[in-house]
Amino acid sequence: MKNHSGQLRWLLMLVMVFTLTFGFASTAYAFENIEDGDLPAGEVVDDDLFIFGETVVVDGTVNGDLFAFGNTVVVNGTVNGSLFSGAQTVTVNGTVSGSVYTGTSYTQIGSSAEIGRNLFFGGFALDIQEGASISQDIAVGGYQAVVNGKIGRDLYAGAGALEINGAVGGDVRADVEGPTQDMGPTPYMPFTPPGAPAMLPSGLRISENAQIGGQIAYTSPVDQGNTIETDPAGGVVFSTPVPDTTPGYTPEVSAQFNVGRWLLQRAREFFTLLVLGGFVLWLLPNLLNKVVAKVQSEPLPSTGWGFVTIIVGYAGAVVAAGLVLALAIFFGVLTLGGLGRSIFGVGFSSLGLAMAIFVLLISYGSKLVVAFWGGKWILSKLAPQAAESKIWPLVLGVVLYVLLRAIPVLGWVIGVIVTLLGLGAMWLVFREWQKPVVAGEVVAVA
Repeated sequence: MKNHSGQLRWLLMLVMVFTLTFGFASTAYAFENIEDGDLPAGEVVDDDLFIFGETVVVDGTVNGDLFAFGNTVVVNGTVNGSLFSGAQTVTVNGTVSGSVYTGTSYTQIGSSAEIGRNLFFGGFALDIQEGASISQDIAVGGYQAVVNGKIGRDLYAGAGALEINGAVGGDVRADVEGPTQDMGPTPYMPFTPPGAPAMLPSGLRISENAQIGGQIAYTSPVDQGNTIETDPAGGVVFSTPVPDTTPGYTPEVSAQFNVGRWLLQRAREFFTLLVLGGFVLWLLPNLLNKVVAKVQSEPLPSTGWGFVTIIVGYAGAVVAAGLVLALAIFFGVLTLGGLGRSIFGVGFSSLGLAMAIFVLLISYGSKLVVAFWGGKWILSKLAPQAAESKIWPLVLGVVLYVLLRAIPVLGWVIGVIVTLLGLGAMWLVFREWQKPVVAGEVVAVA
């Protein structure tokens, strides 16, 4: 059996990467921008539309692609293109002639919704209501999905809980968790995100009213045939995850990779960077802008200095640790342990604090700098007003970094380059900041 979960993983990831990069770039020459989050009924945008706000409501018509971002996004009107949306909750009640791409806690495809092509969802919960229509395929990566509408072709899912009560014209290919008896947090999904509906019990459930035109092929730790109450045209195929016995195997690289866990890891990385970035923008906005300007003006020197900084930093830590240990032993012999213990405690405590800050700058600070710079650069080409905002460049940049960083091999290379570039720019700004202080001290002495 093919690894459909792995295929779904790459499908969701690459779709988001291409839409957030090449999709933006290809439409930069023709782009409308609305900041108040409202496109009233009767209004028509003959262009691609970038719209954002706390609450985004689209009742009008967009003759192009719609990019909608906010806390809540509701599309009641018509989109004669594709919909790309990132929000806490997204609701589609209108018509989208292209595909729908959403990354949310909760996406609801209403009973009157019509999607002309595909639906790609990554998040906690997806609800496709009865009466909703998706003409082609849907791909789901998250904790739970309830499908009561009509799917024209295939359904691909990597989820903890999957319920199908509607019609699927083609195959159902799913990787699902084993069943649980009660609702509530599980090791798979330890919490319910804000704005999401109640957590469903994990497992696969296909009602007798469901119509499956092809085959049901699912992977699960246990056989869940007793919860499949319909007879699909292509039959049912069950398989269990096959563990990899090769040396160095870990679940993260298993052939039966679980899309839901992968998405949860990406979400944790995204929110960690976003929260830390928010603190930096709040406490040190001027310093961040200086470092970003250094990345833009001196990318190659910054990268080189980043490499030097890492080497010198870790090598210096080893030398400092050896020096502290030697001094502790030396004074310990002279003072029969008293002063030696103090030097050992204070020295290694100070070194530990310094290394913690250094590692924090490497692991997160460097990424935030480059992410903010990248998001600001992209928005400056597409929506200059949004580029002046503090939060939108950070959000867009962090999304792009997290998605690109997840690509095997290439993602590792991107991570290294981003780390060196951001860390080197921080070092160059710090060095420039030190110069006036040193010059002032020399003058004062003279």
